[in-house]
This record gives sequence, structure tokens and C-alpha cells, in this order.
Amino acid sequence: MPHKRAKRTVRLQQQNQRGSDLAPTKDSLANEAIPKSASRILNASKIREEWKDKKRKFEDDGQGGQGKRRKVEGAEAMQSKRKGKEKEMVSRLTIKPGESMQHFNRRVEDDMRPLVKSAVQTSNLVTRNTARAEMEARKAKKAKGKPTSEAKQNDTPEPSPPPLVVDKHAHKAKEFQKSSTSAPRRLNDIAQAPPEIKKVPRGADKSMFGKRDVLSIAQKSMMEQEREKVVARYRQLKANRRIAGEGGDERDRNGSDEE
Repeated sequence: MPHKRAKRTVRLQQQNQRGSDLAPTKDSLANEAIPKSASRILNASKIREEWKDKKRKFEDDGQGGQGKRRKVEGAEAMQSKRKGKEKEMVSRLTIKPGESMQHFNRRVEDDMRPLVKSAVQTSNLVTRNTARAEMEARKAKKAKGKPTSEAKQNDTPEPSPPPLVVDKHAHKAKEFQKSSTSAPRRLNDIAQAPPEIKKVPRGADKSMFGKRDVLSIAQKSMMEQEREKVVARYRQLKANRRIAGEGGDERDRNGSDEE
């Protein structure tokens, strides 16, 4: 099929027939067009000069042909020197025969890096100078307004010192100093009896603990008896569980010894 590539043997045969020392074709790198991104960089100086000339002509026409022109010694020499450098840079920033676009772009970036760096440094310097000037103007403005404020402060009487606050409960012990027990408390301690609440909890409603809840002596004795029964029953259950656990451990030991 015509759209397929020829075999390698056929291509090698055609290459040997053509030979190697041939003239460059129309698609060679020397005849390749310069990319737009590179042409903008190369023509930057030319465009700048045209804009400057146009601006100068506009200023001269606007002032009736009597525009102010700066006369500096050696200005023409400096201008010619600058133009020579720009032409040299333009000649250097042209693509060379056999050079790929990647190498050409890298070479252009290397040549333009010092100019970009100097432009960035100049802009940073202008920004810092502007910020410094604004800060100095702000300080001067504040310094002008200070004498009036100081005079007003001098006219106002000095405030009396605040009274000393005496802590009435300084000699009393804090709450965390009351709980001092010799026996350390552990996470898995076994309670021997339920807690006794002798005082009303903090923040509880006192109306709930009025005279209607006061028990008689007979009721108190009955409650104490029931409490002692519950405590005894609880201790008996704990002892039975402990004995049962020790008996199971002994049976396990005996069974392992017999084996």
C-alpha cells in the first residue's frame, strides 16, 4: 500500500543511490523561519527605537518645534555604542545552522538572563525607595501631631494608684491540699463498701433535702441494718469468687502435674 513505509532494505538501497554529500534541501535549518517568541525578543530593540523616535517627534510637534533636548557630552557616542551592542546581540540571537530549537531557546534565555535580572533589581529598588519615602512621610506626620498630644497629657492629672486587693482566703488551705492519704489509689482497687454522703453535693438543689426528707430513729436503724446486710452479702460474694478462682488454679496445677 502506498501509505506504508518502505522496507529497510529498500530504504538503504535508495540512500546508497542518492549518496551522502548532497546540497541542503529547502527544509533545512538554515532556511527555517524564526519562531514568533524568538522574533519578539530579537526585534525588541528595533521596536523600542521606533517608539522613542515617534515619541520625540510627537513632543517636538506639540511644542512647535522648540522641544527641550538634553545635550550631554558624548551622548551620540554612547548611543552609537549601544546600537552596536544591540546589533551584536541581534546577530548572536539568530538560529544557527544545525541548531535545534531547544538549544536555541536555551541560548536566548542565557543571553537575556542578565538583562532580566537587572530590570528586576531596578524595579525592586524603586519599590523599596517608594516604601521608604512613604514611611518617612508617615513618621513626620506623626511627629507633628505628637506635641499637641503630649501637652494634653500634661494637662490631665495623674490617676490615683488602684487600691490593694487583700485575699481573705489566703491563709486557708486549697481544695487540692485537703486530700492527703497514705495509701495510694490505684485503678483496680476493690471497694469494700458503698460511699457515705454526709454533706449536700455542691450545686445540688437544697429544696430536695428539706425537713420532709428527715428520717426518724426507727427508719435510720432499719436503713443501717439493711445497709449492713448488703455490705455483708457483697463481701461474701467477693470471698466466694476469690475461693472459686483459687480452687480452679489448683485444679489446673494438679492436672498439669499428672500429665
